[in-house]
Amino acid sequence: MVKDKLTSNDKSPFDIGDKVSFKLEKNVFNGTIEKAYNNAYLIAFKSNDPVLEDKYHDKVVVSNKKLTMVKMSNHNSKEAKKKEDNKDEKK
Repeated sequence: MVKDKLTSNDKSPFDIGDKVSFKLEKNVFNGTIEKAYNNAYLIAFKSNDPVLEDKYHDKVVVSNKKLTMVKMSNHNSKEAKKKEDNKDEKK
């Protein structure tokens, strides 16, 4: 059996620079994706809670399954690749 060589992040719609929302300690936060890992993303976010700020230092790693897209970045390479693939299929 051939395994799928794409990681979970390769299949996800998220890319570096996208604005996303996520739940952290029962609160919903918005942040920006800074780095991609195999099944998660490093998210930069702001919190007014000094305890959360001290604990996370405005950055947290979140599973890609727990993210919701807020706004796609202008340079989302995954969307550009999908559009190119669709153009090639139509020809």
